[in-house]
Amino acid sequence: MKTLFLMRHAKSSWKEPLPDHERPLNKRGRKAAKKMGKWLAKTGWIPDLILSSDARRAVETARRVRKGLQRDIPIRTNPSLYEADVHRIFDVIAEMEDLIESLLIIAHNPGISEAAVWASDDETFAWMPTAAVLGLRCRIESWKEVGKRSPADTLFYCLPKSLEKK
Repeated sequence: MKTLFLMRHAKSSWKEPLPDHERPLNKRGRKAAKKMGKWLAKTGWIPDLILSSDARRAVETARRVRKGLQRDIPIRTNPSLYEADVHRIFDVIAEMEDLIESLLIIAHNPGISEAAVWASDDETFAWMPTAAVLGLRCRIESWKEVGKRSPADTLFYCLPKSLEKK
């Protein structure tokens, strides 16, 4: 069994006229990403590896999540995750070493939401908001088997908004 976490990057800034790939997180996004990392640590859902799109907002999300986890988890970037569709996301996952038991993917909509629907067979995840994380238990032995042919069980779906103190 493998554990797959799918996360949409946190909220980015539109203040400066930058190319899309270079947009940073805004204050809300920085806070939400760290909060999601803290929640993952508190609930015991710790990835062995964080694999992120190479877009600035995704890399910043990965770093903030790791800070919230309070663990020195490796972060790798993969340019193929930027603007990736569902098939490319699963191709990237299939390339992972099988020593990795739990993997956190940080990417962009619509691809990350399509991947969530495809893996879970649940339309609830058709449009993941920024910084949302979906946890899936994949009934596979190798990452090469990941995808529609290997159904996954939903472990959790957490949104930063659900963690706000009321």
